[in-house]
Amino acid sequence: MRFKVTLTILVILALALAIFLSSQGVKREAKQEKERVEWSADGVVSPGEYDKELELAGGRFKVYWRVEGGYAYIALVGKTKGWVAIGFGPTEMMKDADMVIGWVKEGKVTVIDAYSTGVTGPHPPDEKLGGRNDITEFGGKEDNGITTIEFKRKQVTGDKYDRELKGTVKFIYAMADEDVFTKKHNVAKGYGEITLG
Repeated sequence: MRFKVTLTILVILALALAIFLSSQGVKREAKQEKERVEWSADGVVSPGEYDKELELAGGRFKVYWRVEGGYAYIALVGKTKGWVAIGFGPTEMMKDADMVIGWVKEGKVTVIDAYSTGVTGPHPPDEKLGGRNDITEFGGKEDNGITTIEFKRKQVTGDKYDRELKGTVKFIYAMADEDVFTKKHNVAKGYGEITLG
């Protein structure tokens, strides 16, 4: 009789332990899910601010993005004290790329909505070509040799110098070690693609 009681107690304890451990696993998984936070153009990529990220150039350049309410929210993070840039939808090398170039100099953030007219540039601001500056909000920060630029833009602007930021979009990226956007990309350059809702 004593053996049956002891065995029953052990079975109950084992079941209780299994239930406790499985509930801990559920709690752990719930904590790992990102809680979406409000986007802010403050030059800081906060947990939950973006839905996706892509690491390029051996981790020296990162693109973060999220799409919401017809807008694309994008962050560029580069290991440089100079400018960082992304160019959407190039047709050949840099040609026809809808570019966003940004930098931080003495605390002042500059972001340019540009367009590359040739295979190696130039890439003047859209406004100089008869288009518009369609960056609705932007911000940035330079800290410990890392430049972060955040910007918001409509997915579809209607400007002929802007690509639609919908579906799978091919892009080029680059960065330089100076805050002069006509200075050649001497830190890193390359290409990739992202899927925007």
